[in-house]
Amino acid sequence: MILYKYRGVQGFRFFVDIIMKQRLYAAPYFDLNDPMEGKYLYSKGSSTLDEDERALIKGEKEKIRICSLSRDPENELMWSHYAEGHRGVAIGVEVDGTDYEVKPIIYDGLHVLNRNTLNQNSALDVLSHKINVWEYEQEERVFVKKNHFVNVQVREVIFGRSMSNQDKGFIRELVEKIDPSIEVKSAFS
Repeated sequence: MILYKYRGVQGFRFFVDIIMKQRLYAAPYFDLNDPMEGKYLYSKGSSTLDEDERALIKGEKEKIRICSLSRDPENELMWSHYAEGHRGVAIGVEVDGTDYEVKPIIYDGLHVLNRNTLNQNSALDVLSHKINVWEYEQEERVFVKKNHFVNVQVREVIFGRSMSNQDKGFIRELVEKIDPSIEVKSAFS
């Protein structure tokens, strides 16, 4: 399955790094743009999590790095928010699910944990839930430990509809020289 990373081209070095090295950066959860990222609910009462259990979950979350991708290459809001208002690109990549944990985000609000639901994957479960206002992203997350990058196969580069012809020509030529197997096309064509 091809997933998409929306990028601006103002930080051109990062775009070139993705194409040349076939990798995407994975960030710690606290560097992501959702202020509720990594938050969860825990119930009061006999099954509530104690301070040590909450500290354990926090420690596990801090070991995980995240690469956020979208299933949708033509999402108007994604183009506007993450690709410089349609002047950037959407980079279509394939991620090897045997090398990484790849999970779709569940948009049902903050994850709920208590002693009865606590398990070895609780940190991943917390980081796999978001409130529904983010549902438009159609996000798939790649989870990584002990690495800052996710190896990918770049399959396509899609130009935003407001990208200049000069930028399109330069990027088309660059991609052709680096890897001619990568398909280059315009969005919404």
